[in-house]
Amino acid sequence: MQLQEIPIKQFDQAQQMLEIQRNAYAVEAELLGFDEIPARYETIDVIQNLPGTSYGLYIEERLIGFVTYEASEKTVEITKLCIDPTYFRSRLATTLLDHVLSVHEGRLVYVHTGKHNGPAKRLYTKLGFEPSAEFEPEPSVTLIRFTHTS
Repeated sequence: MQLQEIPIKQFDQAQQMLEIQRNAYAVEAELLGFDEIPARYETIDVIQNLPGTSYGLYIEERLIGFVTYEASEKTVEITKLCIDPTYFRSRLATTLLDHVLSVHEGRLVYVHTGKHNGPAKRLYTKLGFEPSAEFEPEPSVTLIRFTHTS
């Protein structure tokens, strides 16, 4: 397995990201009881124009998970963390998050997840993230912001 930056402008790379994202967010939509997660309906064009940096885990040339984040001088926002559901519980998300935390040591790192996404909440807590805010972007959909200071 290899960890490397994803060249998102390449169509085949963006297409792999989109497939993983749609499958991963379908699982989250089921956990949240909310099917309208915007990321489920993004296009190749959106992926190819994502701001920030994307890193992926590959087996041979096949992408199996990725993280996208936007970094500033003091903060890092993880905007996407998607794992091919075939590889859930294989520590891929931990590997990707560890990479972001190590590259951005000393910065405040934050990420959002649904209040009812138990697996994501357990993962973030295990890695030292703490819940820092809750908000409701849609009626009956509550998101939690988790923050980590390394």
